[in-house]
Amino acid sequence: MQRQEGPKAHAEAAFQAALTAADPGPGVARWLGEHPRAARPTGKLAVVALGKAACAMAAGALSARDPEMADVLVVTKDGHGVDCPPGVGELRESGHPHPDQRSLAAGEAILSRARALGPEDELLLLVSGGASALADSLPSDLSAADWMATHAALVGSGLPIQAVNAVRKHISGFKGGQLARTAAPARVTALLLSDVVGDDPAVIGSGPAAPDLSTFAEARAITQGVPGLPEAVGRLLVQGERGDLPETPKPGELTNAANSVVANNRLALEAAASALAQRGYSSLILTSRLQGEAGEVARAVAAVGLEAAASGRPAPPPVALLWGGETTVALGPEPGEGGRNQELALAMAADLAGVDGLGALCAGTDGTDGPTDAAGAWVDGGTWQRAEAVGGGVRQALVSHDSGALFRRLGDRLVTGPTGTNVMDLVVMLAEGDRRRV
Repeated sequence: MQRQEGPKAHAEAAFQAALTAADPGPGVARWLGEHPRAARPTGKLAVVALGKAACAMAAGALSARDPEMADVLVVTKDGHGVDCPPGVGELRESGHPHPDQRSLAAGEAILSRARALGPEDELLLLVSGGASALADSLPSDLSAADWMATHAALVGSGLPIQAVNAVRKHISGFKGGQLARTAAPARVTALLLSDVVGDDPAVIGSGPAAPDLSTFAEARAITQGVPGLPEAVGRLLVQGERGDLPETPKPGELTNAANSVVANNRLALEAAASALAQRGYSSLILTSRLQGEAGEVARAVAAVGLEAAASGRPAPPPVALLWGGETTVALGPEPGEGGRNQELALAMAADLAGVDGLGALCAGTDGTDGPTDAAGAWVDGGTWQRAEAVGGGVRQALVSHDSGALFRRLGDRLVTGPTGTNVMDLVVMLAEGDRRRV
């Protein structure tokens, strides 16, 4: 039992244990070593790793396979390519969370490799979070500027990822199973690091090798409530709804493709719970499916923590409560510095104010919370008062979506750098009793 450190340090240690468990490299290598489909093709093996964890996944594949260097392509986020292993024939970095021209070039590079494959060949596709922004291909009548504007509007809309991806797939020639369709008749084996609730292969990275249940009609209906979408997108979706454009592949069509998840949020939660148990906490995983607007989720999470802290008076055992999933934030026209995890943490500050022995770490397993260099932040019963002391206060930071700047001044950000994985977010709440100040 190790409890000499403070609760913040315990939460950070649990988060590190979660990252270690969710390392996709060993997961990829293990799958390739055990699964019957992992047998080498009689022809060419092309490896494409796409996403924020692309380098780690490529390393796992190269430890179990020996493809020609020219057949290994990695596409990842800016700054995430520094740890790529030897043996990568081509490394590309492109835009995230907002795609850019490099994303289109990366998408074309992947499709070009897929088109070159024959019936005896295989595409080993390694997909992790961020893939939707990092690579794409556009219909001929959609400009890059309109595509980028659409992506920004969708990301800032607060819509769930399933709805966002339904639109993305229908303004793309890459997503929603279309990469696997392009690679046919070659075999496509997609190994996935899940960054979505429910681990649906059609949602992870917008499902480049998975059949798509959504339709042009559904995508057009979703866009009706999203401000700032270019008119060209609406026209394209109407064309598709009329049948003038081909639909994304549906179940039963992609007979050449298979998708398997090698690591997910639940695995990370279990590792965090185990680490906290070793530090003397009674650990309980509440869900790996946390969703909703960050401010609303914060009130519910804080309420559970307050109940746990109060239920064991006068001398409760220390309790660790864990949630996993991904919240959303509907951004204003000029948002400040921060992301969904820092906003989730800050939105708890009012409810936790004045309560000793209760705090929470909210962090993204990819090490990046929105467009910041922080993974998330720590909040406890003293956050509100400390925020008032440094100026600005909690309410103003929430209104301006500037949680990151406030946590920077408080010294309560969690900064990990790129982690090599991405299995959504974790909330680690530690309750050591309700000792409310009076």
